[in-house]
Amino acid sequence: MTSIHHVGITVSDLERSLAFYADLLGGETLGPYERSGPRVDAVTGYPGIVVRQAFVRARDAGTLVELLQYVGGSDVVLEPDNGHVGAAHVAVTVADLDATLARLRSQGVTALSEPIVSSAPMAGHRVVYVLDPDRVRVELVEPPAHD
Repeated sequence: MTSIHHVGITVSDLERSLAFYADLLGGETLGPYERSGPRVDAVTGYPGIVVRQAFVRARDAGTLVELLQYVGGSDVVLEPDNGHVGAAHVAVTVADLDATLARLRSQGVTALSEPIVSSAPMAGHRVVYVLDPDRVRVELVEPPAHD
C-alpha cells in the first residue's frame, strides 16, 4: 500500500505555528519534541542541528501535519508563493468555510481573496487560500452540499 503519511512544514516559530494548525485542524497535538545527534545530523544534512518538532492530527484522525523548526540550520527564508516552482500547500476540508474564515480573520490571519467556487475536477467546492504564520498558503476547502 502506498499513501501519504504526513505533510511536513518548516516553520520559524514552532509554538506560533503549532497554535495556528492546532486551532485549524482541531485534533490532537503531539510534541513538541527536540531532536539532535548523529542520526539527526545525517538525515537533515546539518551537522550540529537541533530540530524542534511537533505534529497535529486532524479531527478525522487521518491527516497528520508535521511542523519542524531547525535551530542552527539555514538562515534562508523562502517565499512560499504558490507560483514558485517547488512551493507546496496544505488543503484542509472545512464544514463551514464562511465561519472558519471569519474566525481566522478575527485572529489576524490573512486571506488572499474571498472564497470562490471551483470548477472541475472540484466543481462546486468553495475554496480560499489563507496564510499561516510563515506565509505558507493553506487552502480551505468546503465540499458542495449534498441534497
